[in-house]
Amino acid sequence: MNNSSIDEIIDFKQFFIKLIKNWFLLLMSLCIAFVIAFTYNRYSTEYFNVNASVLVTDDNLPSASDLLYEKSFSDKNSLENKELMLKSYPLIYKTLEDLSFDIAYFIEGNIKVTETYDAPIILRCKNTNLLRGKKFKVKIIDENSFSFVDLSTQQEKRLNFNEQFSFYDVKMRVEYNINFLPDIDGNMPVTILKFYNLQSLSLAYQKKLRVFRSAKGSTSIDISILTEDEKKGVVFLNKLIDNYISNELIQKNLAAKNTVDFINLQLAKMSDSLALIEQQIQEYKNKNSVTDLSLKAQSIYTNIVNLETELAKTKTMNNYFNYLNNYLVRGDNLEGVSVPTSFGVNDANLNTLISQLVEIQIKKNILIEGGQVNNPAIVQYDRQTKQLVLNLQEAISTSKSANNLLLIDYQKRIARMEQSLSNIPEVEMELLNIERLQEISEHIYIFLLQKRAEAKINLSSNTSDTRVLEPAIFFNKNSVAPNKQRSYFLALLFGILIPILVLLIIDLINNKITTRIALEKLTNIPILAMLARNYAGYELISKLSPKSSVYEGFRALRSNLDFSNPLKDKKVYLVTSSVSGEGKTYIAENLSIVFAKSGRKTLVLGADLRRPKIYADFGFNNLKGLTNHLLGDLELSEVILKSDIENLDVLISGPIPANPADALLTDKFIVMMDKLKEIYDIIIMDTPPLGLVADTLTLMNYSDVNLYAVRQNYTKQGLLTYVNDMYEKNRLGNLHLIFNDVKEGDGVYGYGYGYSYGYSDNDYFDPTENLNTKS
Repeated sequence: MNNSSIDEIIDFKQFFIKLIKNWFLLLMSLCIAFVIAFTYNRYSTEYFNVNASVLVTDDNLPSASDLLYEKSFSDKNSLENKELMLKSYPLIYKTLEDLSFDIAYFIEGNIKVTETYDAPIILRCKNTNLLRGKKFKVKIIDENSFSFVDLSTQQEKRLNFNEQFSFYDVKMRVEYNINFLPDIDGNMPVTILKFYNLQSLSLAYQKKLRVFRSAKGSTSIDISILTEDEKKGVVFLNKLIDNYISNELIQKNLAAKNTVDFINLQLAKMSDSLALIEQQIQEYKNKNSVTDLSLKAQSIYTNIVNLETELAKTKTMNNYFNYLNNYLVRGDNLEGVSVPTSFGVNDANLNTLISQLVEIQIKKNILIEGGQVNNPAIVQYDRQTKQLVLNLQEAISTSKSANNLLLIDYQKRIARMEQSLSNIPEVEMELLNIERLQEISEHIYIFLLQKRAEAKINLSSNTSDTRVLEPAIFFNKNSVAPNKQRSYFLALLFGILIPILVLLIIDLINNKITTRIALEKLTNIPILAMLARNYAGYELISKLSPKSSVYEGFRALRSNLDFSNPLKDKKVYLVTSSVSGEGKTYIAENLSIVFAKSGRKTLVLGADLRRPKIYADFGFNNLKGLTNHLLGDLELSEVILKSDIENLDVLISGPIPANPADALLTDKFIVMMDKLKEIYDIIIMDTPPLGLVADTLTLMNYSDVNLYAVRQNYTKQGLLTYVNDMYEKNRLGNLHLIFNDVKEGDGVYGYGYGYSYGYSDNDYFDPTENLNTKS
């Protein structure tokens, strides 16, 4: 395992320890998260998922449209188009209007207001568009009266059920719903009524409605909606499906109805003609006493009648072509155009073009009715429609030209046969002409009656391609939103993640040195010891219990120094740091105390001539000291002070000189250091911060071991850049780090939690301790 992997594991452990230490933050976060989740589940609006499904079939009896277009209609009624139609704005609007959903009922509870389909009252009114956005409250007093409160003005009045009254100039009345059951105590809840705008409400329902295919390859379509009241959603879906099936039948019957209407118009004209002809025959026979025609005349007459019948059919076809051309020119309801097969016109090209025109028009209407007026496909459909209309007009012109040739041919043949009747008596010939017209009209009339009967039969046989597979059913199901289990799971997740993220962010933005791991990553300088935080309020450990963690830390530091100095030749220890406040004076003082307690003659030297502090901690004043000896006439013995601790002397800095750096460069300082080394076993120098002044570099010329203080959660990481650079250039001598003010419980220092090694306060014994200390 490489070093980076080890560091990652240790970092994770340290973070986990930090998280355990901040358990109260985790607990508080979880409590807040669960309270929020509970409040959300309790007070948020509940939504129910209501489902229904329809089946698209293609096994219907032949419909009128199938007869006219001579092809299956299933291509146009594709599943995609049906899905769009089910979500179309007009269909949803009509459904909401039929159900009067522009009037919404709400039950006022102790906690929240919920929408309902079944309410204690039923409102009867019209022109609700004038009331959109208005609300009023109804509280039932008894079976005959209720309290009415306008929520906009808070005006209250008492009214009777079924009594007509005005609300913002709209007449209405309130009925008592006898089917609504009271609560356990027999009380009726307060009802709030709100009026919606149907246009806006339709758009809202259009967004909530989901229409999708049940499975790939299936012809069934699932429909679902999220609604505040399950029963209201059930009623809406079932009505929506009913309206869709009705609209589909109306759409399928449109072309057949147009066909019947056109045939009825032709029949009306033929009926008038037949009545007139019959009257003419009767009058002619009565006038000329004619009873029957000759055999020859009858034979010629029959042939002429057959030709005249064909001629009449051809003229009927021309009438259809004129009708079709006028229909195309108007451009209205192109999907309902009657096709040639209804009139015996068997033109395959014309049939195909009309079928394509109807198909494109229906697809376009589906998009428009679905609210997709800006869909680019509509522009494409318009271009295709124009092109098909041009092609149809050209095909009509061609068919009319061919039809006119037939007309001319029939007319010539009839003329020749009429010529052969020239030798027939004039009276018989006139009667023959009249009867011929009668028979021709009868044939055409019978032909039209037959076509109308076929159209009506097929019209009555039309059924919808869509049938209900599974209607929406009220099951009194649990709400799907809010999802209570998911809410509590998210509360648990965020309750744990938020404290973790907070601690991570704090670690990321914190530029202070917090752990030994972080310190080891920032520098290659060896760490000699770690000192616990001093909570006692005393700077000197001589005032603390010998079994305290702080005391034990300084003993460990002394032991590490002794272990690295087996020959006892290193006497002078220098203590410094990057900036003030990192505990260098505190370390120098207390390290001197533990050395003195071990029986060695020790001197703590206040070499910080700029901001001296040692004198105050030991209870001295700063009137005379090191500067008096170096820059004045006082002897060394006169400035060394005895402390209350046996074997420990103090040489304070004395009055602050004008130029502290020059005082440390004198020959007298060199001589003084030599004398002190002869007198004392251990000399500990408290020096200025290394990162601020150059005095410490001068003093390092006299030290054997240099101790560099780094304070937890105080020393900034960037401050180690300078000392690292000096260390790599070998300008700091025998340098070691001391990690100071480490908070107990962080799990970052070697002697762990508790420091007592298992012994009690009564049986502790330090073999290195001088038993005759005054403290």
